[in-house]
Amino acid sequence: MGFLKKLMGGSVTPAARFNFYPLMVKCRRCGEVINAGVNLNNELSETCNANGIVTGYFCRKVMLGTGRCYQQIEVSLTFDSSRRLKDRQITGGQFVE
Repeated sequence: MGFLKKLMGGSVTPAARFNFYPLMVKCRRCGEVINAGVNLNNELSETCNANGIVTGYFCRKVMLGTGRCYQQIEVSLTFDSSRRLKDRQITGGQFVE
């Protein structure tokens, strides 16, 4: 039953909210604000040291708005081994707090 509730748009569990990093960016060209996010369990790539030990995670997202502007906004996020944000870079837009 819980699976069907999730599938049909049921509420998000509190645990799922903690595994999600929200992103809000503004297009440099048209000014459109775009909401997106990163699933910390599924969308991160591991970064390892020379011994193969995971030292952190990386994610790259490319976003487009829904308007007539087709400017690509690229976001690069770096996380530590505990999946806490260390660094973020953006091209084609700016972060909105």
